[in-house]
Amino acid sequence: MPRIDFYILAAEGIAGREHFCCRLAARAWREGLDVHIRTADEAMSERIDEALWTFDEASFIPHGREPLDGDNPIVIAPTPAPGALVINLADSLPEDWTERQRVAEIISADAATRRAGRERYRDYQQAGAEPGTHHIDH
Repeated sequence: MPRIDFYILAAEGIAGREHFCCRLAARAWREGLDVHIRTADEAMSERIDEALWTFDEASFIPHGREPLDGDNPIVIAPTPAPGALVINLADSLPEDWTERQRVAEIISADAATRRAGRERYRDYQQAGAEPGTHHIDH
């Protein structure tokens, strides 16, 4: 069973979720994990792709929209992609979440995101997982 972490943000809105996603993906990559950022749709994939180029001016975070036969350590896509860690920004469970080492769920303070996050939390629990929670104030 993978380790599942819910990151509960104090701020509302998609921009905060996407920025935190970039920080989390960069940290995981630096720790040696391949990452799949599971987006809700292609528009979100494009925003995350652009954000990973600009969110940290002091470093380059290798990423892209395709796995490139395993040569791309961070893949941004709404469809399944390789990675030990899946960062889920969609409103449903990743189809292959049980095959991962880790799953990260990023939940902002807006009502719809919280409601969908609570449902996924229960789904993970019902599948036998014990999700952890982390409250992020910035």
